[in-house]
Amino acid sequence: MLATLLAAVLVGGSLQRVTGLGFAMVAGPFMVLVLGARQGVVMINLVGAASALLILTRVVRDVEWRRFALMAVASLCTTVPGALLLRDASDAALEVAVGGVVLVGMTVAMVADRLRSGRRWWTPGARLPAVVAGSLSGAGSVAAGIGGPPLAVYSVLDRWDPRAFAATLQPFFVVNATGAASAKLLMTDATLPHLQWWAWLLVAASVVVAVLVGDAVAKKVSRTAVRRVLVVLAYGGGLATMVRGILAL
Repeated sequence: MLATLLAAVLVGGSLQRVTGLGFAMVAGPFMVLVLGARQGVVMINLVGAASALLILTRVVRDVEWRRFALMAVASLCTTVPGALLLRDASDAALEVAVGGVVLVGMTVAMVADRLRSGRRWWTPGARLPAVVAGSLSGAGSVAAGIGGPPLAVYSVLDRWDPRAFAATLQPFFVVNATGAASAKLLMTDATLPHLQWWAWLLVAASVVVAVLVGDAVAKKVSRTAVRRVLVVLAYGGGLATMVRGILAL
């Protein structure tokens, strides 16, 4: 099972380095399958934050700090209420939530991508859409460890420059995921994953290797091909997690 966990970290981290997001959507369902809902969601948050922090060192020059601040503050405002609402939820219900967030989020993002040629409903870079996207991302992170889909939809509808989008998401995910993990650990019965110290070292090493692999992949593989792989893995993992949760209910 540890091999599955490490493979999820490697694939998810590499995809996040290339596209700016995707770690939680790809790695998240498999982490929940291996560790269970409560520990799995905390693991998604912690490893996702670490991965984003490493990637930030490579893209910091392209970060739009004003937009980051709007989304980050909005995200933190939803983590505490979300943690309190979910503290009595069963593991099976959380697994269904994780799988459902992935499936719905990826579908919405794909549909939104087809709206790229349509007219915008706001001025590019407007504050309110950024705040709404950050709030929804915070809720998704605390509930299922997955905050990327609302941001993907927002970036498409706002026609945000892909390079700046991918860079700005890294400090956002650091704040977002850390806040969500802290809220769950302090306000619910969620705990850190029960792994041996050497297993934690392997996970940490996998995060580093994933970023290095992502660096190499970004130079040789088209983003279109990478996103196709992301969609397939996310749908497969999300469906497996949701089905297991439904069967356990």
